[in-house]
Amino acid sequence: MLKKYVLFDFDGVIANTEESNARYLEKALRVYGVALTAEERKSLLGTNDASRLQRILDAKNIGISMEEFILTRRQMGNTYENGDICPMEGLIPMIMWLREKGIQTGIASSTSARLIITALNRMRITPLFDVIVCGDMCMRSKPHPEIYQKTMKHLEALPGECIVIEDSAPGIHAAKAAGAYVIAYCGSKIEQDICEADFSVDTYEECWKKLREMLDASLDQKYVGKTGKC
Repeated sequence: MLKKYVLFDFDGVIANTEESNARYLEKALRVYGVALTAEERKSLLGTNDASRLQRILDAKNIGISMEEFILTRRQMGNTYENGDICPMEGLIPMIMWLREKGIQTGIASSTSARLIITALNRMRITPLFDVIVCGDMCMRSKPHPEIYQKTMKHLEALPGECIVIEDSAPGIHAAKAAGAYVIAYCGSKIEQDICEADFSVDTYEECWKKLREMLDASLDQKYVGKTGKC
C-alpha cells in the first residue's frame, strides 16, 4: 500500500526528553525518600500509564496517594516548560523533505497536550505537524493502539498508509497493533526492547535513507498500478 503519512512519538523521538523526565520524577520521589531501581525506571518509559507509577509507590509503602504525589511532582517543574529542549539532530530537515514530497506528518504522544504543545512552540516546530494527538485525549494509554488509531482517523489515513517512528516497547506495540509499519528510533541511546519494530535506526540520517527507499517503492507501486507495467 502507498505510504502517505509519517507519525512520530515525541519523547525520545522528536526530542531527547527521557533522561530529563526521569530526573524530574526522581527529584519528586526523593521528597519521600524513594529511589527508583533501574528496572522501575525502565518500566515507566514510553507510556503515561499512571497505574504503573501507582504500583511502584504502593510497593515502597510510603503512605501517600497518587494525587498527593502528582502535586509534589508538578512543583518540581518539567522538561517541556522548564528544561533545555531541542529537536533531535537531523529531524527537522527530514520532516521538511517529507512535507515537500506531500507526506503528511503527525504526533502521537502519551504526554499531555499542554506539555507537548508548549515544547513544540518552544522549539518553533508546531507547524511541521498536521495532527497532534496526546495522552489526555485518549481513554487508554500505550501499548493500547487507541492513540495511533485516533491519529489515523484525524488524518483520514488507512493503517497500511502509515509509517510510525517510535522508541519504546509500549509505543512500538501500540503502532503495530494499529496496523502501521514501525521504525524504531534508537538515537536517545536508552536501551529499550524494540523487537516488534519492522526496522531500526540509530540516527535520522539512517531514518531518512529508509524513508526515501520506502517512498520510492510506493511511487513505483503507484505507477505500476496505473499503467499495469513498469
